[in-house]
Amino acid sequence: METNDCTLLLCARVREGRETAFGQWQARWQNELLQSPGAQSFEVLPQTPDQDEVVCVARFGTVDALRVWRHSDANRKLVASASDLVEGGVLMQLTGGDAVDNYVRHSATEVIITRIKPGKEAEYRVFADRIQRAQQNFPGYIGSFVQPPHHNETGFTTVLRFRAERDLDRWLNSPERNALLKDADDLIEGFEAQRVDTSFPGWVPADPTTGKPPNMWKTAGLVLLVLFPVIMLELRFLNPVLRAGNVPPALGTFIGNGISVALTTFPLMPLLAIPAFRFWLFPEGQPKWLVTVGPVLLIACYLVELAVFWRLL
Repeated sequence: METNDCTLLLCARVREGRETAFGQWQARWQNELLQSPGAQSFEVLPQTPDQDEVVCVARFGTVDALRVWRHSDANRKLVASASDLVEGGVLMQLTGGDAVDNYVRHSATEVIITRIKPGKEAEYRVFADRIQRAQQNFPGYIGSFVQPPHHNETGFTTVLRFRAERDLDRWLNSPERNALLKDADDLIEGFEAQRVDTSFPGWVPADPTTGKPPNMWKTAGLVLLVLFPVIMLELRFLNPVLRAGNVPPALGTFIGNGISVALTTFPLMPLLAIPAFRFWLFPEGQPKWLVTVGPVLLIACYLVELAVFWRLL
């Protein structure tokens, strides 16, 4: 299904036992939405066996009509009234097309694993609803999702998304959030947080000055730079040994890929590529001429690698 900038996606994970109540709420939301000027259609996408979320699609005639509905009192009141029907009290509303892509690719996301004290799970759900209602009032808030522990998991997983790093940090460091966390001292045993700030987490850090990750194409360019010689050396020296030992191709490829990823993770990216191209990855405060040299230097390195390995195989 194609989406465009006049499409609104409503995503929610309904709490167990609240399916009927959520269906009734969904009908009210649909009726109110279709009465909004510019609203054209509404549909509920069928859930697949491996899909836990309910996804609804609303289409509007114009982007302005969509914005009017999203910021309307009717929508806000309906969203607030559904807080006890869905996990984490959250209904994630995303606009389609380019806006959805921008939120997914460029938004700031924090993943928080919270360990709850035994017997405090029900009270934590109430706390999660409170903190959800507070964070949705902060600038740049896109949505959040709370996943209770399953199987061998030990904590609740919260995925929190804001439009920019500064918006996410403003909420995480706010007095409102700190006060809520203090109220939850008796519920929470501990937590770990991880910022998802780059397409290659663990390989390329965020800019220490701006808090933003480098452009994806820059990161991909450096990954190619360090992977190419590793793969060429594997083809020349490792693969013949594996073939001589009658190692199955699938297993041989797995071994080669494992070595490539390990060497890229350490030491090639953190000790060689990133320090050498730091001026280009993180241009904030760098002379413009120096940043411009970055792509030229990268291409020159590619050519050197090609020249070195041209006759290796």
